[in-house]
Amino acid sequence: MSSQDRHCQLFARIFVLIFLAAPALAEKGISVNWYHGKEFLQPVAQAFTYQTGIPVAITNGDDSFDTDVLLVPDYATIHRAVDAGHFLKIKSAERDSRVPSQWRDPNGHWYGVLVRLRAIAYSPKHFSETSFSSVYDLMRPELKGRVCLLEGSYKSNRSLLAGMIALDGEEKARAWAAAVRANGTKDKPFDNDMDNVARIAKGECDVALLDNYYLHYMLEGKRTSKYNIPPEYIALLDGYAMQVKMAWLEQETRGNPANVTAVAVSKNSKNQKQALQFVDFLLSDKGQALLSENTFKYPVVPGVEWPWRLKDQGRVRISDFDVNRLREHYPLADKIYRETGWE
Repeated sequence: MSSQDRHCQLFARIFVLIFLAAPALAEKGISVNWYHGKEFLQPVAQAFTYQTGIPVAITNGDDSFDTDVLLVPDYATIHRAVDAGHFLKIKSAERDSRVPSQWRDPNGHWYGVLVRLRAIAYSPKHFSETSFSSVYDLMRPELKGRVCLLEGSYKSNRSLLAGMIALDGEEKARAWAAAVRANGTKDKPFDNDMDNVARIAKGECDVALLDNYYLHYMLEGKRTSKYNIPPEYIALLDGYAMQVKMAWLEQETRGNPANVTAVAVSKNSKNQKQALQFVDFLLSDKGQALLSENTFKYPVVPGVEWPWRLKDQGRVRISDFDVNRLREHYPLADKIYRETGWE
């Protein structure tokens, strides 16, 4: 056999090996569902791929459970997904040591990766930084007609009231819901935090409840691409946000109310090893810092430095309330919102 023939055979064998290996290599990739625009998770996924060689395909469905890894934005959705059997049990001593118990499932079906804070957004034209220190300050009679509301069925509102019921009891929580609804503007409650920031800036109301990260989205001029928001509206976002301030709540007592974004692995995943590598990357110091920097939510792992956007708003004290206590109080929270006119 000539040298040329041997080279041809060698190249043919290499080609066959590559062709046969390609499907196996492709199987190493994972799919991840992130509930907001893909652009917010992309830098995190790229860093993971660079470190491990595992490609990541990102989807952004609402309450979607058909990917290898699932990032779920709110405890109400998380516990329903656990009850429905969507998640693989991924409990480990190492993961437990990384994530405080109030931000993880005691049975190991999910781990918190981020927390967001629901606080009070206000117009500095009408209020000072000391005007609000508690969620109960929204009950004050002088706020009548000045509060922009979101519907009671809004996820963050459900979890806020469920937490109030758990901590303060039904009577106090019901009184709060009734008084704040009475202080709402004449408009029907809306369904978007960022639009309420715009309403404060335009003088349509003076105060609203707000998840902290939305203000940062606006300051960065971002609005998730999945909702097809007109570019001319996006261009106005930072201007609106600069006319609004945040008041952190319960800083002298139990800390600002918080909710969790959780990571889980689908029980149907065919790439569980790679999916767990992604989970552990998100819980690493590097992953936590990247997540927080790109989503403007707070890391759950103690000691991870906050990004400058969050530090710029002060060292807020975050409640250590165990989110697992919320589930038993959602039905009553929904009932109170319906009966006090939040829908």
